[in-house]
Amino acid sequence: MNQELINLFSTLSQDPTLVRKKVLEYGSDFLGGEWKTLTENDVDVVQMTGGQSNLLYLVKGKFASESTTPSCFLVRLHCQQENQVFTDTVVFSIMSERGLGPKLYGFFPGGRLEQFLPSVTLDNDTVSDPQVAVKIGANLPKLHAIEVPIPKRPRAIVMIQEFLEECRATGKSTFKFVPGSVDFKDTAIPNEVTIDELEEEVAKFEKMCSIFNDTVVFAHNDLWSANILQLNDTKEIVFIDFEYSSYNWRSYDLSMHLSECAFDYRVPFPPGVHVNQVFFENHPNIKIFCEAYIDTLYEMKKENPDQKYPLTDNREKEVHRLIQECKFFLPLVNLCWATWSIKNLWSGKEDDVDLTVAASNRLCVFYHFKSQSEAIFNELKNQ
Repeated sequence: MNQELINLFSTLSQDPTLVRKKVLEYGSDFLGGEWKTLTENDVDVVQMTGGQSNLLYLVKGKFASESTTPSCFLVRLHCQQENQVFTDTVVFSIMSERGLGPKLYGFFPGGRLEQFLPSVTLDNDTVSDPQVAVKIGANLPKLHAIEVPIPKRPRAIVMIQEFLEECRATGKSTFKFVPGSVDFKDTAIPNEVTIDELEEEVAKFEKMCSIFNDTVVFAHNDLWSANILQLNDTKEIVFIDFEYSSYNWRSYDLSMHLSECAFDYRVPFPPGVHVNQVFFENHPNIKIFCEAYIDTLYEMKKENPDQKYPLTDNREKEVHRLIQECKFFLPLVNLCWATWSIKNLWSGKEDDVDLTVAASNRLCVFYHFKSQSEAIFNELKNQ
């Protein structure tokens, strides 16, 4: 994280002159062409997003005539840890080279320049549209097939353990549940939980996850609606923001996306989120989503017979198995973001969502569906 650069861009709303000068420097260095001839008055800079992971700015140049040089680009400033920045940059570069995402124009200490794709960022309504769900399901195998030069071990459990260590480092040990949008009326859901107890739950889940080790792939791990674009021209689906990406069980990634369909963050008042439980209990798109994923795998295997894909010739069986995998990982996905919420809450970090409610919602999902995962494990462990 380059704090000096972040501080510079934070002055945009008060005095944009220095920011315009900086982005002109980027445009001249990485894109050349007309960017070398522009002045500060020929540039517009607008902040697109801001948060704990990235700050994103759209830069537009006022070119006098049509040009082969891009007239706009994005400046992304990293706010996360160095290991996340490294992985995100490597993945973005590979996706760029393969035409699976925006082009990488250049990178610099603390950030990078990206292609601006005219597009619509998806929301909970669009990701829940069956036609869009099929597109997302069909695109994920292409992402999962990418070889990335990072450790090939599944990282979900390690990530949760790291979040719990950060929780412990705050000196606090017990999280007390508060009422939220999730209400299963389940006696298995406690009123409070300690870090020690959560670590025990993680250890139990880790043992069960081992039966899925033959499904480890490169995964996005944070595929909620805001990280999916639909291009204006082609309506093609593009995944963005890979700061949490790593190798993981394939259905952890799928379950992550399916679970996030439940969380609507467009609520303009506290707690800042509404949760639709139907996406946990009986997800309306899980079958067509998994069918699209499996069908793409069959197509990829046909195009490249030498490539190893964990497939049989029984499509119906493959789809059923994938649905079971997704249901198995549902609690773990929510435990991950529960511990993320707790560590940010106890560290005093601010968020648009009430983090106490967010963690309570996620933990309720974990405890309610934990027994379902155990049943699926017992069914599949001997297969």
